[in-house]
Amino acid sequence: MILYFSGTGNSRQVAMTLSGILGDKAMEMTPDMRHGKRIPTTDNRVIWVFPIYSWGVPPYVDEVIKGIGISNGNATLTHHAVVTCGDDCGLADRMWRKAIRSRGWTDGTVQSVRMPNNYVAMKGFDVDSKELEAEKLAAFPVRIAHAADTIVKSELNGDKTTDIVHGSYAWIKTRVIYPWFIRHAMNPGRFSVTDSCISCGKCARTCPLGNISMDGENGGSRPKWGNDCAGCLGCYHICPTHAIDYANATRGKGQYFNPDQKR
Repeated sequence: MILYFSGTGNSRQVAMTLSGILGDKAMEMTPDMRHGKRIPTTDNRVIWVFPIYSWGVPPYVDEVIKGIGISNGNATLTHHAVVTCGDDCGLADRMWRKAIRSRGWTDGTVQSVRMPNNYVAMKGFDVDSKELEAEKLAAFPVRIAHAADTIVKSELNGDKTTDIVHGSYAWIKTRVIYPWFIRHAMNPGRFSVTDSCISCGKCARTCPLGNISMDGENGGSRPKWGNDCAGCLGCYHICPTHAIDYANATRGKGQYFNPDQKR
């Protein structure tokens, strides 16, 4: 079984490609999984696929790990992670392993796949150039095939392979910057919409948590954000008229949505 969380389609592409290679069923993480939903499986493994958030595990994914019930009779399941990142991951592998072990589960491999950048909600961060975006997507097939092969081999030899790019200053990024990011840079109240909105509803349909409703109170349907936000920025990136902003941080910046997964 493959459980994935994706805002702009990168992690979804990883999950679907792994599903095609390994034959494991891919399933999107849903909000009710945070609250005890039980998922039966006949597989002997669970592969967690998600993006790296500020060199850590997304809070939403951590909540799903803490809340979900996964069972395969009395069989022991091995949990693997394949994460997507723009550049490096910090110590996110350690965070994920700690979360998995806290449930009494068996952790296996952790691997990263470099994908186009999509984080634009802070100063100094923007999407990749079209050339770098194309380069990363072109390298994807070889990398994901290697990840699948590593998972299969690990189940034969018992290895707990960690194959990710930790990057420089990994401890500071994960232990200092990540907590600050979670507290101060994930506020759905900072989203706004300009008059260029055409009321298409793509933002609402794209939101993986169903946190956006189309509000028609002020003449014309406009997106309205609730409080259950994963911070994925999928709404910003999918907007065909670039009408969505996150405070002042996204103005003048680019958009990215995985070309194979665009909805």
